[in-house]
Amino acid sequence: MDIPLERIVAVCAALITFGIGYNALVEWLNQEVPDHGYTSFLVVGGVLVTLAGAALLIGWQEVLLVSLCFTASGLPMIVGSVRRSLRERARERALSQQDAMEALRGKS
Repeated sequence: MDIPLERIVAVCAALITFGIGYNALVEWLNQEVPDHGYTSFLVVGGVLVTLAGAALLIGWQEVLLVSLCFTASGLPMIVGSVRRSLRERARERALSQQDAMEALRGKS
């Protein structure tokens, strides 16, 4: 595969620029909502942009195959991440309700 050096440099420069901006977005999100529970989706977003850049270098058919591999290995992690986040939120909600009930009993 003979890819022009200029194309490689342009794609990598664009991906570095994206990475800097995306990192700033993730940093902001983590400061605003530290326990947002969306990290796996942020990773997917970054991977998709990287795959789009790779498609410009190696072609869409190759990238579709690599995307299939990423989906196969990443989907269980995404599902697990969502389940862990929901479980943690349910636990925190139950603790808050328990604290509220104890506070109400203390006022009686």
